[in-house]
Amino acid sequence: MERIVCVLSFCLAFLTTVFAKDADSLSVKTDNELTKNFALGMSFGSKTHHVSHLSPLLYSGNGIGLWAERINKKNWRNKDFYSLTNFRFDRSSLSYLTLTEQNIMAVSNLELDYHLYYDWKLASNFHLLCGGYIGGEFEKNEMQSSLWIGNNPNFYSIELNLLGLSLRPTLCIQTNRRLIKISNQFDLRLGGFVFYPTTNQSFLCDDLKDVIDFNSFSEKFHFSDKLTVDLPLRKTTLRLGMLVERSKSMIFNVDNRSLNVQGIVGFSFDYLTSSGRLNRKKQLKTIFE
Repeated sequence: MERIVCVLSFCLAFLTTVFAKDADSLSVKTDNELTKNFALGMSFGSKTHHVSHLSPLLYSGNGIGLWAERINKKNWRNKDFYSLTNFRFDRSSLSYLTLTEQNIMAVSNLELDYHLYYDWKLASNFHLLCGGYIGGEFEKNEMQSSLWIGNNPNFYSIELNLLGLSLRPTLCIQTNRRLIKISNQFDLRLGGFVFYPTTNQSFLCDDLKDVIDFNSFSEKFHFSDKLTVDLPLRKTTLRLGMLVERSKSMIFNVDNRSLNVQGIVGFSFDYLTSSGRLNRKKQLKTIFE
């Protein structure tokens, strides 16, 4: 069932990109024309995770995931703005080895974020995108141990991010095959809501202050740093990078914290039409040109 949800979500993100509204014609480009970039690929790496509701132990292991990213450019009042939609699904298998057995925790994450940036051009080839983001994340933790044969306990977590800070400096290097783009995206979650349905916590909680989660930088924080490099090939663009995530929260006496380090590999495409046609004409600009 989880694989089906993953595939359907990934297809939805792709179709949203392909059929989104865009400019009326390829032959004419105006200042108000939307420029699109769509990238997708896989991620893999290591993760350490702790959920006190299931176990007092710190689990560690490897994970693999799918990701997709869409960037739109819009000129408003002679200023450049960018919107970024990020989708990611991760599946990790974590373990803790004791003297008698190996306990396993399976962790699944589904994340969707929307970013809005202002393009602060510090140089002709250096763009500092600065703005904010909102989004949500669903997490499922499942213990798999011989101690709970046929009754493996689960723990669910739902985060709604209502306020986040995002910076994405991008360096562009011109080559004969378009641009090499080096980006480093830093996201810091400032505040939102956290729900733990497993602990009988309801969305219609009588006292909402119990689920409001503002960063205190000591007990509650959530940040990520994603470094990517786009390398133009003959017919497409290869994207390589690394993602580092760190989160910690203490809501309803549940200590939930994790560290995630992943490598990123995928492909990036530039679009100018709703039909999803790849931009290969030199007279048509792509993002950050």
